Amino acid sequence: MHWSDFDIWKFLAGLGIFMYGMFLLEEAIKQLSGKAFKTLIRKSTTGRIRSIFTGLFSTTVLQSSSAVTLMTLTFVGAGLITMQNAIGVVMGTNLGTTATSWLVATIGFKINVEGLFLPLIGLGGLGLIFLSKSPRYNGISRLLVGLGFLFMGLEYMKLSVEGFTSSFDLASMPHYGSLFYVFLAIIMTSVMQSSSATIAIILTGLHTGLLSFSEGAAMVIGANIGTTTTIMLGAMGGIPIKKQVALSHLIFNIFTGVVAFLSLPLLTKLILFLINEDNNAVLAVTLFHTLFNLLGVLLFLPFIGFLVKFLQRVYPEKRN
Repeated sequence: MHWSDFDIWKFLAGLGIFMYGMFLLEEAIKQLSGKAFKTLIRKSTTGRIRSIFTGLFSTTVLQSSSAVTLMTLTFVGAGLITMQNAIGVVMGTNLGTTATSWLVATIGFKINVEGLFLPLIGLGGLGLIFLSKSPRYNGISRLLVGLGFLFMGLEYMKLSVEGFTSSFDLASMPHYGSLFYVFLAIIMTSVMQSSSATIAIILTGLHTGLLSFSEGAAMVIGANIGTTTTIMLGAMGGIPIKKQVALSHLIFNIFTGVVAFLSLPLLTKLILFLINEDNNAVLAVTLFHTLFNLLGVLLFLPFIGFLVKFLQRVYPEKRN
């Protein structure tokens, strides 16, 4: 690995485009927030359980937990979702992100949602020029451009480290303890801005025999924690409620990671009893990824109310 392969200017450009996309997306949602739209959003995120299923379904369809959590952040910023329900959506995205693992493990295919940014920016940009007189179409066009820039920014950030990560050889890594692999995956996911990319590397390592089940499982825990950096970036400079949701995502993922790490010996015995590691380590780690996220949701669910009160004290909302 050579640090010279890291393109700092491309990374900063990606960060700038990403932040501008977030701004456009939120402004467009505020512009389009008619009564029917608000009702639809509120109905699909009313109550903790429904919010969790909304996050699960949305992430499974989009194949990007980052996209769903960032959209949730903009909905919260626009006042369409309460913080308590937003936390439910964020919890659901953790379960939904395991769908990518199942796709890779079962059919080896991963949908690249980020590749949509060109048509989104193209259609949205043309809409802003030719349909600017209509407030509705202007808002839709801004929404498309905002989404396009958001995905484009993430893509630029990933491309800036592509040369650096392509020279990352798992075979050359010494076999340290599980905690080392957790932190390694946190760093990889934070740098690449994609837990799916990290998990794809992990599953490839398992498939080729470069990683054992325990090492792969530890890295999946780290990828789950590392994915919080995207929403933390999205909340930078935002209003207090956006910071509250971003911090809740971090707290929940760290909690889930700690639970998974502590229960690693028990879950390992259970999974290796059901699936033979020698025959299908990829499937075994995918099942582990799903089980520990489900366990995290079930254990954390009763404490959402306490978390909301804590977050309101950390980031109090300004009163006029």
